[in-house]
Amino acid sequence: MSLPNKMVDKKEENDTRISLETENQENSIYQHPEANESFLENHSTVKEVIECLEMIEEANKTDSSRKHKKSTLDIKDLNFLVTRRILPNSAVFRRNKTRKVPVNTNQLTFMRQVDPDPDDRILARKQREEVAETFRRMGNFEYRKLNYGLAKDYYTKGLEYIKDTPVLYVNRAMCYIKLREFKLSYMDCDYVIANVDQNYLRAWLYRAVAYKRLNDEANCEYSIDQARRLNRSEAAFIDEFVDKMRSLL
Repeated sequence: MSLPNKMVDKKEENDTRISLETENQENSIYQHPEANESFLENHSTVKEVIECLEMIEEANKTDSSRKHKKSTLDIKDLNFLVTRRILPNSAVFRRNKTRKVPVNTNQLTFMRQVDPDPDDRILARKQREEVAETFRRMGNFEYRKLNYGLAKDYYTKGLEYIKDTPVLYVNRAMCYIKLREFKLSYMDCDYVIANVDQNYLRAWLYRAVAYKRLNDEANCEYSIDQARRLNRSEAAFIDEFVDKMRSLL
């Protein structure tokens, strides 16, 4: 008994399908999982990656060409100010320090410092005494003309040359009394008594006058007593001076 043609065709189709499925199952069993190439059927991004890499490479080339490109800027287009010039590997120039000279140094004292020979020191001392004596005479001249301020200045200039003479100090002390600068007056007298000549008569007498003008009777009397004690041979002169002082003050 023969089957109809339709049934025969359907049977052959089924047999063919079963045969392909069996073959696919066998292949899938022996095939490595990473050998699956089904991804080829999906959308590929390899081309996009390559294009991106090419763009990056092109950008790097452009930056490199910019760095090595020679500048076309002219130095005339720049505005700058040089504030300090530094010379590399050069020694720093320093000016030698000059020796400081005292303000009151004069030619005579300079000669004494340069050549300390005893004979030269004696000569320099004599020359300085002559200069100081000249200022003393000039001060006395102005004192007699009642120019007490100018006389005081001349005595002070004389003391710049000779500082161990009592005459210039007591003369300046009398100028201070005339100028009513009594404290400065007895300070000059005290300097003579303490550092130059403790027995100097005029220093004690002018000191008494200065303290008398300051209404300090104790120091005034003390100065008179010291003048009498230290200068007994001058008793008559001291009495006359004290009488005039008391009558005028």
